[in-house]
Amino acid sequence: MKQVGFFIAALVLPVLAWSQFDRIDVEEVDNGGAVSGKTFRIYAVMQNEGDVIDAVFGEEGKPLSISSTASFYQHPKGSGLASEVQRFDIQNDAALAYDSWVTIGLEDNYMNSLTGFLIDLTEFEAGNALTTNNGAWFVTPDKRQALAPADKRILLGQFTTTGVITGEINIHGRTKAILDLEGNVEGGAQLVQAEGVKFTCGN
Repeated sequence: MKQVGFFIAALVLPVLAWSQFDRIDVEEVDNGGAVSGKTFRIYAVMQNEGDVIDAVFGEEGKPLSISSTASFYQHPKGSGLASEVQRFDIQNDAALAYDSWVTIGLEDNYMNSLTGFLIDLTEFEAGNALTTNNGAWFVTPDKRQALAPADKRILLGQFTTTGVITGEINIHGRTKAILDLEGNVEGGAQLVQAEGVKFTCGN
């Protein structure tokens, strides 16, 4: 997909998180007018290739909320989780490529192990806000999709709307393990937990 815009989101982070988690990047994706509104992708940018995000969560005192001033576009064949959006269907329906969903690392069902945990996506799939104070979307940290690639960016979601999007999320993960010259683990991975991470995008 052609990327037609680039934004750096505002952040509110605990000091300890800066050594592992860098920022949120927001990119506008050219949807070619296949759907109304604009389509944005949200990325977590890590400090190192191989750093891990295994969960995006909300809990008591640390809520998660992604909302828009207008409805999110939700395709009839889409889903709130990218792991349930079928690649075959996208190839046969251009509009489905701009469905709104959350993820870790991957954009459709192919090899995607994403799971929702105690998170109700019903309202989100109806075009409304995604909120939770007791739930998450996650993958197990051994999955390749959880690892930051060479550009250090991990995809967390795609959202299409005619409105303005505001989000506040919490991120859980681990830093890349330190290896010696023989490839053996020399130092253990450290916890990454960034709370109250905020972003905005849209008109």
